[in-house]
Amino acid sequence: MFKKILLTIFLVSNLAISQTHITGEMSPVNNDYKWVILYQLKGANQIYISNVDIIEGQFKIDFHENLPKGMYRLTYDIEKAGFVDFLYNNENITLTFNPKFPNESVKYNSSEENKLFNQYVIQSNFTRQKLDSLQLSYFQSQLANQKAGFEETYKTAYETYKNQQTHFDEISEGKLANHFIKSSFKYYAPLIIKTPQEYLISEKAHYFDYTNFNDAELRNSIFLSERVIDYVFYLNQSDDEQVQNALYKNAVIEVFQKVGDNNSLISELSTVLMFTFSQIQNTLLTKLILESIYKKLPNEYINEVVISEIQSNMKLALGEIAPDFSWQENGETIKLSELNTTENYVLVFWSTSCSHCLIEVPQLYEFTKNTENIKVIAIALEDNDVGYKINTANFKNWSNVLALGKWQNDLAKEYKITSTPTYFVLDKDKRIVAKPEFYIDVKTFFEN
Repeated sequence: MFKKILLTIFLVSNLAISQTHITGEMSPVNNDYKWVILYQLKGANQIYISNVDIIEGQFKIDFHENLPKGMYRLTYDIEKAGFVDFLYNNENITLTFNPKFPNESVKYNSSEENKLFNQYVIQSNFTRQKLDSLQLSYFQSQLANQKAGFEETYKTAYETYKNQQTHFDEISEGKLANHFIKSSFKYYAPLIIKTPQEYLISEKAHYFDYTNFNDAELRNSIFLSERVIDYVFYLNQSDDEQVQNALYKNAVIEVFQKVGDNNSLISELSTVLMFTFSQIQNTLLTKLILESIYKKLPNEYINEVVISEIQSNMKLALGEIAPDFSWQENGETIKLSELNTTENYVLVFWSTSCSHCLIEVPQLYEFTKNTENIKVIAIALEDNDVGYKINTANFKNWSNVLALGKWQNDLAKEYKITSTPTYFVLDKDKRIVAKPEFYIDVKTFFEN
């Protein structure tokens, strides 16, 4: 009987020990943060796992038994992008961080994977910054002896960087972190580069030298997506719109040449790029990727929800015709597309339950009420008509539209309204020419 009891205790203890978890502490404590959400980062997706309350700056999340290894994210502030990313490989993880500067301040008190990778990132970034600083100083210097000094110091820093990489490659062998360490290595020329133009050519030519697109562990994270986004959007810049689009197009082609015929990865990366281009209102590149790459994939790699979402996003991009709708006014049906009374139209989505709206919308009315070249259509997202009737009585020169159902109203969904007030400025052809954030931005747009 005693042996059975001991066996039971042993089994319970083993179960308790096998339960892995992550424990976090904010330092300094900030009681503004009430909860933390755990996500798995996989390709283009952020997959919800669980959430817990933060109590006095501390939290603990248990990992369920079948949680796959990979890259994960702790999000504690969605609005200001407050999060910490980490690697999970069946270890307990204990970390501390400053919530104001999470990635710069994070320290791991347990988890060999994360200690190692964090140490690599810190040391590697320090040496990279030194190499970049020496290269920039070389470009800026006009003195031959100074340039010679920079060249010698650069060679030393270059050797340090190579040795660091070799060291971390070796000590991380067999660990999950090794996949990220190998592909994080950045190419630097052995000798300092003489001109900025040569430097830019080198950066682009060698950007993906150490990126293994076939690495399953990298694909089970957001690593490849971030690399591609950095390459397309930060190494290809021009002030000229046509040149910029040509650079974007070439960069996209180069990326998918590197990817090869991996349809699953093509699907993931093209989704990331389409959403990013749609966010910056670039319908040309969004459509190019959608039609020339994504839709040409085999059916099993195409997600109709993604296509629908992308097409919906493009409807509201700058330069696109605003989605049409109609409303009743003085016993008549008025249609947005058929209006031809002025040069510009302003759509303002607002609500009488929104305190900010009750400040901004009257200001907008005062600014536009006697302006002949601006017509305002004010769409009130409401649960009932009580506040609407009271407030719109003051907006006699506007077209006032009552949209019952608030966020669930079809018009709110069509225009993807998630906050009020939201503004759209249209030209005479009802093309979207601006999407100001605040009333003062609307005013500035027309004054300029």
